[in-house]
Amino acid sequence: AEVGHAWALVGPPGVGQAQAARALAAALNCPAPAAPGEPCGTCQVCERCSRGAYGAYLEFTATGAFHRVDDVRERWLRAASRTPAEGRWQVLHVRDADRMNDASANAFLKGLEEPPPHVVWVLDIADPDELPDTILSRCRTLRLVAWGPDELDAEALRLGIDDPAERALAVRVALGSPATLERLAVPAEPAETTAAGKVKRPARPSGFDDLRAHRELLRRLRADGQGFALVAAYAVAGRSKRGEAPSEVERWTAGIEAAGAAQLADLAVRYGDEVPRGVAKELEERTTREVREARTKVVATVLDDLLVWLRDCLLVSSGAEVAEAIHRDDPDGLRADAAALGPAGIIKAIDLVLATRELLERNVQQTLALEALFLQLSALALARRG
Repeated sequence: AEVGHAWALVGPPGVGQAQAARALAAALNCPAPAAPGEPCGTCQVCERCSRGAYGAYLEFTATGAFHRVDDVRERWLRAASRTPAEGRWQVLHVRDADRMNDASANAFLKGLEEPPPHVVWVLDIADPDELPDTILSRCRTLRLVAWGPDELDAEALRLGIDDPAERALAVRVALGSPATLERLAVPAEPAETTAAGKVKRPARPSGFDDLRAHRELLRRLRADGQGFALVAAYAVAGRSKRGEAPSEVERWTAGIEAAGAAQLADLAVRYGDEVPRGVAKELEERTTREVREARTKVVATVLDDLLVWLRDCLLVSSGAEVAEAIHRDDPDGLRADAAALGPAGIIKAIDLVLATRELLERNVQQTLALEALFLQLSALALARRG
């Protein structure tokens, strides 16, 4: 059967895109398929494809707010033009493909117009409107549906969210995407101290602690004034000093940096402390890309949480029942913020958050963008109170 050279997987993040792309790689490369297009699922090729660790399967992630045009030209298209060291078909999987800007989309289009033989592109797309029709028209589209409440509840339980109230909140906040559950399932960790009582490692909040901090931003801005805007911005994306609690960004990127350092140390042992410059550079660049991606996701998550909270406030302000809100577990907070801002103020606040997202997509410095947003939100609340 003919193999389409490009596929668009359209749906919310985390609903099976990676599994589908890896299964396709296995189907195209399995040496002993059970039937045409049906991989055996047990051989080494299938096992490696399922882990995303097969030479003919590559994943490309954004290195910031957007996929960069340099990455498209130097990594994506070069990979497509090379003959893989193993496998019959290359499957090149672009995560969050709708985060291409005009320049990267135009560069990628050239690769789609003249596809190399035995190369299949798989594009993850949450919002098809963000990509040019010229790209989508060259792809076969497969729509992936959002997960239902029962599936999300089962996944939340599997991830260790045992408390029924927290699990119900997680299911509502997920909005059909299991990817959200993973960050909410992160447990709190106590501070680690030395024998002398000095803090060796600050306490880490849980994923739910972070979510509640995001939805309490408006109340804190009203209670503590505009000075809190700077504190809040640095708590999200700032660089902490020695002995201070790390920001959200630092907490989420620390593991990536530690993993990169550990891999480099392993390579040093393997190569006898003489890691080839090219190998070390590739590892360092990959770690840098992953850190940038994590920073972008953390800040975007904060803004998304704030948008959902403001949406609930607008719902309550319009006279709807609190029981219809996603954050129905905090009715007093919703009513307080709805009353403090009023319908016009809530809409203005939503516009400010969306404008900040657009600024961050242009690679504006994250902490400064958040400072400006929180100062504006504080001014909104203070103006109405005055």
